[in-house]
Amino acid sequence: MINSVYINIFAARQSLRKYPDNQLPSGKMSVNHFDGEREPDESSNNKVKVDHWKPAPLTWQRKINSEGNVLSGFTLSLQEMIHMAPIGYRLWRYIREEAAKGREVFINPFTKRPLSSCHGVPLGGIGCIRNIIFSAGSIGRTYKGEFLRWQLFPRICEDKPILANQFSVFVSRPNGENYSTVLCPGSPEVSKESSPSGIGSWDWNLNGHNSTYHALFPRAWTIYEGEPDPALKILFNLGKTAADVTLLFTWANSVGGVSEFSGRHCNSKIRMKDGIRGVLLHHMTSNGLPPVTFAIAAEETDDVHVSECPCFVISGNSKGITATEMWHEIKEHGSFDRLKSAETSMPSEPGSSVGAAIAASLTISSEAVRTVTFSLAWDCPEVNFLSGRTYHRRYTKFYGTHGDAAANIAHDAILEHGHWEHQIEAWQRPILEDKRLPEWYPITLFNELYYLNSGGTVWTDGSPPLA
Repeated sequence: MINSVYINIFAARQSLRKYPDNQLPSGKMSVNHFDGEREPDESSNNKVKVDHWKPAPLTWQRKINSEGNVLSGFTLSLQEMIHMAPIGYRLWRYIREEAAKGREVFINPFTKRPLSSCHGVPLGGIGCIRNIIFSAGSIGRTYKGEFLRWQLFPRICEDKPILANQFSVFVSRPNGENYSTVLCPGSPEVSKESSPSGIGSWDWNLNGHNSTYHALFPRAWTIYEGEPDPALKILFNLGKTAADVTLLFTWANSVGGVSEFSGRHCNSKIRMKDGIRGVLLHHMTSNGLPPVTFAIAAEETDDVHVSECPCFVISGNSKGITATEMWHEIKEHGSFDRLKSAETSMPSEPGSSVGAAIAASLTISSEAVRTVTFSLAWDCPEVNFLSGRTYHRRYTKFYGTHGDAAANIAHDAILEHGHWEHQIEAWQRPILEDKRLPEWYPITLFNELYYLNSGGTVWTDGSPPLA
C-alpha cells in the first residue's frame, strides 16, 4: 500500500568513460521504488544512510524501450470448440445469471484482457519489517514506467494502464536550452488520445535506449542516462552552467475501470510536518465497492521546493485547468506557485476524469548531488468478499479504520524509507552474496515473490467480520 520513490540527480564536470556493471557514475538520474509497511516506531525516526539510487548488486534488467516478447491469446481448434461447447454454454448462462444479480464471477473466459510482457515489480502489499505481508491490494508497474493491473479489491483486476500516472522531468539552462519529457517511452495508446487538452499533448519525448530498469523484489530502480538532455546526461553536467530542474508526479483519481468516470471524485491539498506536501485524491468507487483515498506527496527541503496542482481535468467536462494547461504551467514557470487553486477541488462530473500533480523544483550546479523523495500511498480500510462479509485490512491496526490514513502513510513512507531499505538489504544480502549460487538464482528467488503481492493476497486485522 506504500510506494516510495527516490530520485537522485547528479551533475559533474568530467568526461564519460566505461563503468563496471551496477556502479553508477555521477550524471545519471535514478528512480527507485519499493513496497513497504511497518508498525510506527519512534525509535526509527533517525534516517538511515542508504544509497537509494544504487541498484542491488544482482537485478533483473531491461532497457525501458524494449518491446518484450509478443504474446498471443489462448485459442481453441474447431474440434476443441465442439467438444467444449456444452460446458461453455452452461458457463455462459451462469455468467449471465450472476450479472443479472449485480455480481461478477471470479473467472470469465469470455472477457478479453490486454496482454503484456512488460511487467515489473508491483506496488503495495508486502512489508519490509520481518518480511510480512500487509495486504492492501496492489498496482502493477511495467519496466517502461506505466501503472497497470489494479487489484485493490478481491476478485477484480483492471489490466489497462492509466497513462496519466507518470513521472516527468523539465530541465532549463541559462543558455536557453530546455528539455521536457514524460519519463516513459511514448505509448501507442497515447497517440489515440483524442482530446487536444488531454495527456496526448504532453511531451512524450523519451526514447529509452540509454535507460535501464532494474528489479529485485520488493524494490525496483530505473536509471535514466543521458535522457532527455544529452548535454547533461540527467544530470551529468559536461558544461559549467547550473540547471534548473523540475520533477513532476501526476496521478489520476482512478482505481482502474469505469469508476474513473463515474463522477463525485475530489482532491485536496495536504501540508504536514517535516516539510511533507502533497495532494489527497478521494475516489468514490462505483459498483458498491468501498471508497479509496490516494496520497501523492514529496519532501520539501532547503534545496527542494514542492508545489501542488490539486486538480486538473484529464478528459470530460469537469471544471478546472486541463492536462495541457497544467503541463504548460510547469514547462513555463517550473512550479505551480502561480496557480490560483482552491484547497479542495469541486467533485468531478460523471463522464470526466480528473487527476492531481506535485512538482519538486531545484537548482543543481556542477559537481552537486540532490535527492528528491516522493511517495504514493492509498487507504482502503475495508475489504468485501462474495459471501457478503466485510473485514478490516491488516494495516488498520496501526493507522485506524476511518479511511483518513493515506496522508499519514505517505508521510511515514518518506521519513522511514531509509530504515525500511536498510532492513530489505539486510534480509537479501546473505543470498545475494552467496557464491555457491548461480547468478540467476537469487534474482529469480526474490523476484518470484511478486505473486505474494500481485496474486490477490488479502490479510485482515484478525477481527471477526463487521456487523
